[in-house]
Amino acid sequence: MKKQLLSLFSFATLALGVSAAAPEAVWDNLIDGSTAAGDQSTSISLDADGNVYWYGTYGTTAAAPDVTYAGEFLFKGAPYDAGTSYGSNYTLLKTDAQGNKLWCVYSNSGDFASNSGFSATTSDGGVITVSKVRHTDGMLDTNIRLVNADGTPFEIDWTCDRRYYRMAITKISAGGQIEWNRMVDFSTQPGPAASGNSAEFWAETFNVSGGTVDDEGNIYIALNYRNPMTVARKDGEPAVFTPSNTGSWTGDTQTACGDYMLLSFDKDGWYRNNLQLTGQCAASYCQEIVWADGKLYSQGYITGDGHTMKVGAFDLAPSDVMSPLVICADADLNVSWAKCFPAEKVQNKSGLQNVGISLVNGGLYLCGQYNIKFSDPDDPAKFVAATQGSDREGFVLKLDPATGAWLAARDSRDDDWDRPSAVAKTGLTGYFDVLANPADAKKIYVFGYVMNANVGVFLREYDAETIVACLPEGQYNIVTGGGVPSCQCAAVDPDTGAMYLTARGNNTFTLLGGDTTPKPAGWGILAARFDLGQPQTNIVETIASPDPDQPVEYYDLLGRKVANPTHGLYIRRHGPTTTKVLL
Repeated sequence: MKKQLLSLFSFATLALGVSAAAPEAVWDNLIDGSTAAGDQSTSISLDADGNVYWYGTYGTTAAAPDVTYAGEFLFKGAPYDAGTSYGSNYTLLKTDAQGNKLWCVYSNSGDFASNSGFSATTSDGGVITVSKVRHTDGMLDTNIRLVNADGTPFEIDWTCDRRYYRMAITKISAGGQIEWNRMVDFSTQPGPAASGNSAEFWAETFNVSGGTVDDEGNIYIALNYRNPMTVARKDGEPAVFTPSNTGSWTGDTQTACGDYMLLSFDKDGWYRNNLQLTGQCAASYCQEIVWADGKLYSQGYITGDGHTMKVGAFDLAPSDVMSPLVICADADLNVSWAKCFPAEKVQNKSGLQNVGISLVNGGLYLCGQYNIKFSDPDDPAKFVAATQGSDREGFVLKLDPATGAWLAARDSRDDDWDRPSAVAKTGLTGYFDVLANPADAKKIYVFGYVMNANVGVFLREYDAETIVACLPEGQYNIVTGGGVPSCQCAAVDPDTGAMYLTARGNNTFTLLGGDTTPKPAGWGILAARFDLGQPQTNIVETIASPDPDQPVEYYDLLGRKVANPTHGLYIRRHGPTTTKVLL
């Protein structure tokens, strides 16, 4: 953790105004199920002690049951044995900052949906996970079973006669013991328009894609739900919610429909409150949530059908194309502001996916993958648009976190990102996250990928105010090879400048600097750490001492005493006098 040095040192922010050095690869390990597919990284969480939680799902079958980490056996998954498919196993791996395994909590019964849910660390050093789970095929008469870090089982009491999904909220201690688990239920009763294979039973009626935990430990979950939902209260009386925009839904899970829901629970997993939209639309989704500076920022979208909607006191006017939605609220879900950005198709395409939201150095950033145009609801002259409809592109949007005002936007092809291959300008591109640049607060990094082995997973550096690319340097292709690698998740430790990431591929990966990984069994997940440079906030300007006879001492720019300084910039203290010196 960052040392508290305020009693000794005076601090000032130092903006160096120079381009950061290239990210440096520190370590890399594969998390790998033994199947040809099925491995997905869902989220990365950091605790206050610098440890890392890697949450995801890893595929196994009865014939290939092992999941490994760094080439070593991690656990044996559920014995899936139904045709050519696989079972997805819940996996929460905790490592230290150097990538050493500390423990793993996993499932060996149950099929956990990939790319669903999230993990978030809590103030007591533990972690919350939210997952979407059904029974392993052929194991309907067996409880869902998780396994604690010490190898003891934790059973979720649930058997059934047909497979369907429920949502699990699970609290795990810092030592890897499951403290409690709460289940959220969704009706499987078909609606009036049910047809085809979904005429008699609805097995999948919700999406859960993100969430967070606030400073008090309250839990917030991003949902789209398409059938009545039941959640547990502390007093034992259930809360039941019914969506509004599902009357014409046939049960086809590929159809976008249903309602936005931001659902809140207390630190013990009991229902607190919720935030929904009112009004009619074709579909509305809550997808990602971030808690920062005492506020909750949620991202989603609305596909409209000509009607105006509302959230709190704010009107929303979506177009009939997937229109991005951002809402700011407090911990009690009172809405401070809301913006819906009307969209239109590009070359008759209308995709929007993998949208991320983050608060970085006082700016609220949205990024994602799209082939639409969307604009500021307060000023249509402000917009960001894909350059073509065929391959999806990346975008970055900066908003004022206090008001939601549109500040700047950029498409991934607005700048000359063309190294080492011209495919960087034309290939399918995704921007997954905006990250702080620890070495320069005036710049940000965008974490994303181009679906091409020569470009792969990258960090792109932008000016934080204008979102103009930092060229000619500023592009770092940090993971290449891997077949066609794609990025998954990223997190930056603000105290150390360490960036942790996951990427997905089916061949040998190469990291920036030349390190090459083994080949995964099928599709595997690369877990890696890069150092982005020394954090440049809270830099020491002076180190005062009232003793004039104090011997000469040297300190680095973070206030740490250096016994034998070598080359670099230091603070030299001699009694009450301090000066910066370059050695």
